[in-house]
Amino acid sequence: MFVLGLCLLMTIIHVQGECSGGCSEPILFYEKIDCKPVFASSDDCCPSHYDCSEIEQRAKSNAEVCHFNGKIYNSGESINSDEIYGNCKVGCTCTKKHSGNMGFRCAILDCPEWLGSRPSLGCHFKYELDKCCNSGQVCEPFDISCKVDGKTYYEGQRFSPPNTKCTKCVCKSGFEGKYEAPFCKKTSCIEEVDHQKEIKNFCAPSFISKGDCCPFNWICPEDSDTIVAAKTPSKHPDLKCKFGKHNLGIGDTFSRTSGNGKVSCECIIPPYLTCIQNYDYPSYAPEY
Repeated sequence: MFVLGLCLLMTIIHVQGECSGGCSEPILFYEKIDCKPVFASSDDCCPSHYDCSEIEQRAKSNAEVCHFNGKIYNSGESINSDEIYGNCKVGCTCTKKHSGNMGFRCAILDCPEWLGSRPSLGCHFKYELDKCCNSGQVCEPFDISCKVDGKTYYEGQRFSPPNTKCTKCVCKSGFEGKYEAPFCKKTSCIEEVDHQKEIKNFCAPSFISKGDCCPFNWICPEDSDTIVAAKTPSKHPDLKCKFGKHNLGIGDTFSRTSGNGKVSCECIIPPYLTCIQNYDYPSYAPEY
């Protein structure tokens, strides 16, 4: 009976139950870096924290390898292009960089449409769900259409479903209003490709806003950083965010000002901090 109860408890705290709208915090990056969500209650929208013990093991290791999507790559080995082509990267090969750290070197795709190519008159580019660039064009008459939130999309056109965060879709035959495969898929954050060192050293993911799906940058500790303790003691004092050698409790913060504005970081869902970049001038904000 005790063993059964223990197993049931572990299932509850590691599996999200019914939750309308999902978690409002930017946690998608956790899914691709070998971290597992832990829920304090089965009806919570957000995890209380993530189990990133695999990352902690990497931090203790000097092995000259790269990590991506739960796999280990030795120097000279490459990620299968199908896993990253949708993020507009190809040929990502594990190598030792000039800094001495292991990481991936990739080729960045330049799609013809980014370089000025336009579809023929009466046509539009056709896209596929896991591809970066267009795969051709579709011309009138358009026999396949998808109705989404009062708008009409035609075969091969991309769209973002309403009220469904971090999901991308492509109109194709058979779509009946459900934002699921093979029409839609969740956005993939491939942080391990570009930020192997930062992840291993528990730097902090930085976002333009909490509504972002993936970080646009990572912030690492500086000697001038001053940690400010939370005004209200955490209900979970055992949960800590790591920031380099610092350990922050839930609600602890720090901020940093640069030429582009102010970045504010807080321990919300450990073990990584959540940082928001507040740009002083709109022109500094990256465009997506």
